[in-house]
Amino acid sequence: MSTTKQSEINIDSLIKIGGHYGYTRTRRHPSTKKYVLSSASGVDFIDLNRTTDDFNAAVEFLKGVIAANKQVLFVGTKPEVRQIVKEVALSINQPYIADRYIGGAITNFPQIKKRIEKLHDLLAKKEKGELAVYTKKEQILIQKDIERLDRNFGGLTSVTGLPGAIVVVDARKEAMVIAEAKRLNIPVVALANTDCDIREVTYPIVCNEASPTVVRAMLEYIKRAIAQ
Repeated sequence: MSTTKQSEINIDSLIKIGGHYGYTRTRRHPSTKKYVLSSASGVDFIDLNRTTDDFNAAVEFLKGVIAANKQVLFVGTKPEVRQIVKEVALSINQPYIADRYIGGAITNFPQIKKRIEKLHDLLAKKEKGELAVYTKKEQILIQKDIERLDRNFGGLTSVTGLPGAIVVVDARKEAMVIAEAKRLNIPVVALANTDCDIREVTYPIVCNEASPTVVRAMLEYIKRAIAQ
C-alpha cells in the first residue's frame, strides 16, 4: 500500500468502521470486480489495499486543485450524508450541493448563476428590511422563494465559475453529476460501493459509502489534507 506523509487513512481504521463491506454479489457492477477481495454468504468484501491507494492518489490530486486556486465542488444528496457533505464543504470554504442536484447546474452554469444572484439579492433586501414595503402575503411568497433558492443553490453562493474538481458521494446516486462533469472535462473523485458504475469516474474510491460513518471519515480526511 502506498501512503503519503499526511496520510491518516489505513486498512485497520477502515475495517473498524466497516469500510470494507460491499453489496451483495448480485448487485455488483462489473466495473468494480477488481476491487472485490472476496465474497461470503453472497456479500462482497472490498480490497482495502486498492481503496487506500486510490484514496491517497485522489487526495494528492485534490491538493493540487486547491493549490492552483481552483474550487472543489462537494456533492452528496442522499439524506443520510447531506449534513456531512455540507459541514465538510463549509469548513474549508468550498461549494456544495447537498439537497438535490438540479440538472444543468454544471453544464448550464450561466443560468444557475442568475438564480444564485437572485438569492443574493433577496437575502440582501431582507437583511436591510426592504421587504417591508410588500404586503404580508407577498412577504410570505418571497420568503418561500428564498427558502427554495437556498435549498437548491445555497451551497453554490461562493462559486465563481466551473470547479476544478468535483467530489461525489455515491457514484450511482450522482450519475447525472458525473455525466455533466465528463462533458466539461471536470475531474471527478467519487466514493463508490460495489453497485456503482465507476468507468466514468476519474478517481474512484471503492468503499462502503452506504455508511455515514465511512463517508464522514473519508470526507474529514480530505478536508484536513486539502486545508493544509
